[in-house]
Amino acid sequence: MMLSRPASKPLQILFLGGTGMLGPRFIEIARARGHEVTLFNRGARSEMNPDLELIEGNRIVGVEPGLGPLQEAVRGGRRWDAVVDTAIVHTWVEHSAALLKDAADQYQYISSLSAYASTSGKAQREGDPVATMPDDVADGIDRARYDMSRYGAVKARGEAAAERHFPGRATVLRPGLIVGPRDVTHRFTYWPNRVREGGAVLAPGAPDHPIRFIDARDVAAFMLRTLEDRSFGIYNTNGPVGEAMTIGRLLDTCKAVTGSDAEFTWVDADFLSARGINGWVQMPVWLPPVGEYSGFHSTSLEKSAAAGLATRPLEETSRDTLAWFDAWRGGDARARGEAYAPGGSVPGITPEQETETLEAWREQRGSP
Repeated sequence: MMLSRPASKPLQILFLGGTGMLGPRFIEIARARGHEVTLFNRGARSEMNPDLELIEGNRIVGVEPGLGPLQEAVRGGRRWDAVVDTAIVHTWVEHSAALLKDAADQYQYISSLSAYASTSGKAQREGDPVATMPDDVADGIDRARYDMSRYGAVKARGEAAAERHFPGRATVLRPGLIVGPRDVTHRFTYWPNRVREGGAVLAPGAPDHPIRFIDARDVAAFMLRTLEDRSFGIYNTNGPVGEAMTIGRLLDTCKAVTGSDAEFTWVDADFLSARGINGWVQMPVWLPPVGEYSGFHSTSLEKSAAAGLATRPLEETSRDTLAWFDAWRGGDARARGEAYAPGGSVPGITPEQETETLEAWREQRGSP
C-alpha cells in the first residue's frame, strides 16, 4: 500500500483525540492520501495540526463543555465516513459511539492485546475470551487514572461498546507495545539508548526469549488501511509480521545501528526478580516466557497480515527512535541517571543499579 499516493476515494474522518503518539502519525498519512480529518479534543497541542477543523470538547463526564459541541455538530447534520477512537476509558467509547451511531459509517476503536483474558500458553487469536470486571466497578470508571490491573477489562468493555452501537460496522485493533518516535513512555527507548552507551550491558533472561512490539507508524498505516478497505471486526496489531523477534535480536540490532562496543551479559530472570528487577518495567519490552506470561509475545497475526498489516525493519525503528529522543532531550540522551529511576514511572534501571547487579551475578557464578 503506497500511502503517499492519493486514495481512490477520499474519506471524511473524525478523530477523537489525535494529539498523542499515534494520532499525529495517523493524521499525517491520512492527509497524504487526500483524506479530510476533523479533530475532537480539548484543544491541547492543537498547534500540531492548526489547519485542521477542531471541535473542542471533553469526554470526561461533568467537565464542560463535554460532548456538547459534538452533539451540536451531529444535530446540524454533520456526517463522517469513519470515526477513530483511541480512548483508554470504556465509558468514553460508550458515550461517543452512542452519539455518533447515525452520523458515521464505521467506528474504529484502538484497543489493546491486554484485552485478552489470558496471556499464558497458546497464541491469542481474535475470538479468544477477553478480560472482565464487575458492572459496579466498571460503572465507577470515567477517568484515565484508575487501577491499571483493570486495564484489559476496560479495553474489552470499550470494544463491546463500539460493536454495540455500530453492529457489524466496528473495527477493533488490538496493538501490542507501540514504539518508535514520540514514545514518551520510554518502554522501548531504553534499549537503543543504553546499548549506544556501550560497555557492559545487563541483558535479561536469555537471548532467545521472544518479544514483540510495533512501530506507531505501522499501526497508523494499518488503521488507515482498514478504513479505506472498510474492514470490520477485530485485528491483533503487533509486530514483526512474518518473522520472529527475540530480545537478543533487539539488542544486537541496537548495537549494529549505533556502532557501539556494548557487551551483553545475560542474567537469569529469577536472579533479577530477587533483586527487584522485573520484566517490562525495569527491563523494558521483555517478559520471561513462563507462567501467566508464557504466551504474551506469541499473539497470532494471521488475520491482520491477510488484511494488509506490514511492519518496517527493526533497524529503521531503532535509528529513528534515537534521532527523535536526542532532539526531544535537547541532545542529552545519555543522562540515564536522571532519566531512569528504580521503581519509578520511567522504565529502565540506573547505571549504579546495573553495575551492582552485574557484579553480584558474576560473583555468584564465580566469573571475573
